[in-house]
Amino acid sequence: MIKKFEKSLHGSESTPVNIVVAHALEAKALIPMLHLQPFQTTSRFVQYGNSNNLHLIVSGIGRAAMEAAITDLSQQQANEEGQIRAWLNIGIAGHSKAPLGSAWLGNKITCQVSGVSAYPPQLIAGIDSVAVITVDEPERTYPEDVAYEMEAFSFFEQATKYSTAELVQVFKIISDNLENPIEKLDFKNIPIWIRLLQEQIILLISKMSEIVREHNDSHRIPGVYRELCSRIHLTVNQKLQLKRLCLRYKALGLEADLESVISLAGSHSKQIISQLSAQIDRVGKQ
Repeated sequence: MIKKFEKSLHGSESTPVNIVVAHALEAKALIPMLHLQPFQTTSRFVQYGNSNNLHLIVSGIGRAAMEAAITDLSQQQANEEGQIRAWLNIGIAGHSKAPLGSAWLGNKITCQVSGVSAYPPQLIAGIDSVAVITVDEPERTYPEDVAYEMEAFSFFEQATKYSTAELVQVFKIISDNLENPIEKLDFKNIPIWIRLLQEQIILLISKMSEIVREHNDSHRIPGVYRELCSRIHLTVNQKLQLKRLCLRYKALGLEADLESVISLAGSHSKQIISQLSAQIDRVGKQ
């Protein structure tokens, strides 16, 4: 898997994944592992990326910082093409008895303050999972058999505004437990643990990349939509109607038929939308 991923990093295959970490020490090991370079931006958040569309942002600690970083990055990446990205939070957590350096995907994420839970779909085999509780202050007694940390719930809640739930995942690395309390945490160990988890991290990113590429391909808006938008005036509502119609043609295997619409580009927008709708209706009755 690592060799395959290394090859994809130097090829043309896109890796449309956003990695969000709270602390620069979490980014420290990921930057060389994933061949990332500093990303020049006017954003107040430190960012890294590569030519294959992989992106990493350092949010800062806590729920509010996480929400702000995701909002900032999603605005930078906004587009009209219907394309989405996968979102992955990599960070440290505490657990009552899990070994230091062990890692888990979150299969249930609960906000301790509100009691609300979210359930990221588990589509990636080969990585163990655990329930996660997001707290506002570091947990020291670990009363439940879960991972405790400070950003996951806000990460999931915010990132799912810009992507689908199966493409938003949290990967938590155990940094403290009852035998090794957080007060004695040696922060120099964080990059070391992450480097030791390289195989799991690359597996996770690779699988998420495959899923998001498949999703984007199936939801790709036909080029006719963009061409028509550039040639005729459309209201916001008409653009939405045209986009839905183009995607409907694609779903029915009729994308090639959309080319005939280009010849109508001198017509009124209402006429074009009406004709496309009528043709869809005729196909539906056959």
